[in-house]
Amino acid sequence: MAKAITEHISIGEGYEKIKKVYSISILYFDIGIGTDYIYHGQNHFIGVHTGDHLRVNTREHDVLVSRLPAEIFPEYILVRVNEFDKVALTPLDEWIEYLKDGTIRPDTTAPGLKEAREKLKYYSMSPQERLIYDRHLDAIMIQNDVIDTAKWEGRIEGKAEGLAEGMRQVASKMKNTGVDIATIVKCTGLSEEIILSL
Repeated sequence: MAKAITEHISIGEGYEKIKKVYSISILYFDIGIGTDYIYHGQNHFIGVHTGDHLRVNTREHDVLVSRLPAEIFPEYILVRVNEFDKVALTPLDEWIEYLKDGTIRPDTTAPGLKEAREKLKYYSMSPQERLIYDRHLDAIMIQNDVIDTAKWEGRIEGKAEGLAEGMRQVASKMKNTGVDIATIVKCTGLSEEIILSL
């Protein structure tokens, strides 16, 4: 838990930047006695002699604020997969059902399970099939990159051609109004041959 907290704070940052952490353990072994398949716990610090609940002081906008430890410290959720033997009625139940037996209903509405189904298809492939599929995805990515590069180059080329055409139109108008060729070359950057051909 401490490692998870330290990974979410940069060196030199104040402790007020620490995010609250939720630890979710998916257990496939017997951890103890209980009839539910999901348990939720928080840190509560109770005085051994007085029985009072400790409140932790935190600094917010340079003001000390008293908070219960449960508002600050991590929360723990234990999911006892092997204890799940119900009909899946909620999205969470559907996820537990998937974690227990690896099946996903075709009509699932649980967020993320459709994506999990696609991953399940991928991981159920043989190593050879997975290699072929990965190469196919790589080819699609390369093809899309080539197309995107061609579009970008086409836009650049189109802009350059548009700019050159614009300069020719300006040079033509300058020439028609009697401006000397040297001045037109200097103003437009076009060669003397191009200007004479207009």
